[in-house]
Amino acid sequence: MQCQRKVIKGDTVEYWDSQSDKPPLMLIHGFGATTRFQWFKQVEMLSEHYRVILPNLLHFGNSFPSIEKFSLDHQVDLVSNLADDLGLDKFILGGVSYGGGVSIEYANKNQDRVEKLIIIDSPIKFMFASDIKNICNTFKVESIEELFVPSNPKGLKKLWYLSTSKKSLLPAFMFKEFHEKMYVGDLANKRALMRSLVNDMNKYAKHEYSLEMPILLVWGSNDMVVPVERGKMLHDYLGENSEFHVIFKGGHVVNLNKTKEFNKILGNFLGI
Repeated sequence: MQCQRKVIKGDTVEYWDSQSDKPPLMLIHGFGATTRFQWFKQVEMLSEHYRVILPNLLHFGNSFPSIEKFSLDHQVDLVSNLADDLGLDKFILGGVSYGGGVSIEYANKNQDRVEKLIIIDSPIKFMFASDIKNICNTFKVESIEELFVPSNPKGLKKLWYLSTSKKSLLPAFMFKEFHEKMYVGDLANKRALMRSLVNDMNKYAKHEYSLEMPILLVWGSNDMVVPVERGKMLHDYLGENSEFHVIFKGGHVVNLNKTKEFNKILGNFLGI
């Protein structure tokens, strides 16, 4: 995998690309993680069969816009512009959590270009204000922004537990280094992304999706961000061309904390 960075339609886009002549597959990271960290347990398996492309969304890694851009639609534009720039006529697309929302919005607008769609622990239409309130109460934070974009390294321990359903054994200095690298200097922009997402929640609840490509839905049974019931609701809504898998004791980033089980499900869906 090689890291690339280029300006596309005014925005600086950073992405990893295995640069092979195999069929293209693009994966979109979740909120709070750069793409390299999000997918490192899947890259080796997938690269044997696909040209794997892993972009960093705006305000993550070294991707940033030329003007203020904070909405999910702006992230969809990044995916669209990158796909056009790379000449991807048809490709497999997937995302986890926030990235799942980006992926399904792109697929809904570009059905002829998305061969298969992969959604991991992403509520899409089915995130409710009560869910956000419950999360904030459970983790004793004043706002969802503070939870997902913590103002200090201690907040990362909560975010780790929320994401994996496991207590972290990492030493405190590692959280400090990670916080400085990921959040310090860009805290306001990342919080603006989260506020935009919450403010648009009702808008996306009203969106209609009529997708014809095969769809894989994967949830962790212990997901404390998006309860597994939301995954079942999404599966029922999307219909018979979607398949729904729940991984026992999986957290919100089930591809990382239950890698063996997740990779098997993903491999079966892709036929590899």
